[in-house]
Amino acid sequence: MGLVSMIGRSWGGPEKAAIEALVVGIIATLVTDLWLWLLQTVGVRPADWALVGRWVAWMPRGVFVHRPIAATPSVRGELAIGWGFHYAVGVAYAALYLAIARLVLASGPTLISALVFAIALLVAPWFVMQPALGQGFFAARMPHPSVIRIINVSGHAAFGVGLYLGAISIG
Repeated sequence: MGLVSMIGRSWGGPEKAAIEALVVGIIATLVTDLWLWLLQTVGVRPADWALVGRWVAWMPRGVFVHRPIAATPSVRGELAIGWGFHYAVGVAYAALYLAIARLVLASGPTLISALVFAIALLVAPWFVMQPALGQGFFAARMPHPSVIRIINVSGHAAFGVGLYLGAISIG
């Protein structure tokens, strides 16, 4: 029996699983965006989703690592691509979290499990995305890397809160 089939059955079917992951992922990503917007009100620079979109748009061309991404030629529609990628990743992470909460924890979503999961996801930006964008591991090549790391942790914690809120909203 495949993992997808098992997850689908635990949710009452693959369509229900997809809808729940979509709803929870959008809620969690919106909570993250709200948190990042609140940080902007105190002077924190906003995430540049156009650069993320540029990174994604260059992948089909065989370019996965940039030194730095800002020096890579821009791509038409990169901002939309970046925002789309941001939400697609949020939905994928929500699906993974819901599967773990239901199949591994067997207790359903909790605030603690959602926070732990979201903080653990920092391996993706710190070890994949930031190095690929030319920012180094843990944003080490950026000005004020410790500030970026704190923002990363807080943003992922907000995502965890959003995962929990989304999961309890679907009951």
